[in-house]
Amino acid sequence: MKLIPLDKLTLRDMLDNLHLYSGLADGLIQLPVPDSIMGHQVPKDMSELCEGICYGQRIFLTQKEDNDFDLIVRMIDGYFYPLVTTEKWDSDKALVFGKNVLPLPVIDLYPVAMHLITLVDEMTEREHKLLHREPTKIEKAAGIEKLNIYSELTSLDFLRDAMKCTVPEVLLTPYNECLVRFMIAKDQADYQERYFKLMQEQSTNHTSRFK
Repeated sequence: MKLIPLDKLTLRDMLDNLHLYSGLADGLIQLPVPDSIMGHQVPKDMSELCEGICYGQRIFLTQKEDNDFDLIVRMIDGYFYPLVTTEKWDSDKALVFGKNVLPLPVIDLYPVAMHLITLVDEMTEREHKLLHREPTKIEKAAGIEKLNIYSELTSLDFLRDAMKCTVPEVLLTPYNECLVRFMIAKDQADYQERYFKLMQEQSTNHTSRFK
């Protein structure tokens, strides 16, 4: 079979002929990131990514995939679906939208997908720095790590209660607004923990003076 020129090669072409193009991926991800794809601007940095997505997109973009092709489609779907369709975010419709990604040229898709993966990693790393709290010895002993599998559901429940709205409404809320809600809750919890410790110390010191 005759090889397709690189500038005309689509993702569908690669999927249909994996044996011919299996070695291309490493080179494709190193290509320059185009300014736009599918008629819309590619986010330049993490801040621009976070400003342009809702909480539902954040969840969608951070979900794992078993192979590179599915990951590429997820990245493009996750960011560009609302821009291209002008519809509200819908994860099910975004998955169906993936059929529009297959005919796109890989010289654009691969670097854009890799760029988005990098930005999403930066976003989750920032979340960890801003929101992570090291469990206490008692919490570790009680097995708090087992609750990690429920973290996504717990986060949705928290936002639903904090904003007094439904989960579907939470999913459509701008990501940055949700991040601020989490930061406020963490700061309040940290304050309460510090206050409790100070009260304990004060009580201990007061008691020791009368012994």
